[in-house]
Amino acid sequence: MRSGTSALVDVLWHMGYQGFGEGHFLSLLHYIDAIVDQHFVRFAKPPDPGVMLGNIDKRDLKRRLFVTFRTVVNDLDQKEPWFDKTADPGMILASPILRELWPGCVIVFAKRRGIENVISRMKKFPGESFENHCAGWAGSMAEWRTVRQRLPAGSFIEVEQRDMIQQPERTARSLCAFLQADESVIPAAFNAMSTHRPQESAEGSASKTLSLAESGWTAEQVKTFREHCETEMNEFGYTMDERYSAIV
Repeated sequence: MRSGTSALVDVLWHMGYQGFGEGHFLSLLHYIDAIVDQHFVRFAKPPDPGVMLGNIDKRDLKRRLFVTFRTVVNDLDQKEPWFDKTADPGMILASPILRELWPGCVIVFAKRRGIENVISRMKKFPGESFENHCAGWAGSMAEWRTVRQRLPAGSFIEVEQRDMIQQPERTARSLCAFLQADESVIPAAFNAMSTHRPQESAEGSASKTLSLAESGWTAEQVKTFREHCETEMNEFGYTMDERYSAIV
């Protein structure tokens, strides 16, 4: 969320991919997976052959439920290649299931430093508390760090929003190489990345980099940000100053 996903959709469209501007369907895979687990923990431990649930194989049940999702999506008759854009923590957690349903699928994870992300969230969703914005960013980043360890090498790429703005040609080429796209689509991808900028909650905000001291937050908000986000800031090589990132 607020990390350049809409701009990436424009790039993929220009590369010839089919897909909706928003998905918000496949993330249900994770939530159903979790609900089934919770239900079996509550009612089927220990297994009781005298109870219907005790005679149902949980893995097989999940497989049948998940296959229904694949059928529904495939029935939309999207021509390959196609993409799904869902900026939802559930989609991150559903990534391994997606790989099972579509073994050849790959994951493009759009990311952005916590300071800019939270500032953008606050402007876009002012009704949400500052702490929830911080927790939301940190939670998504932590979940992605965990999930990517379960994905095969070469099945995912991380795209930094700032790179889309400051290094559009290099970033477009990197994305095209990852997607094994024909070289003929690279100019279209580069053009889209250069002209279709990430959504801005205020003019110029997508390219603006601020240090934590320049964020305009109160001392209490800075403390809250550090409590929720400092671990993930460090894990992803983000700095608290104007450098943005310690990784060159």
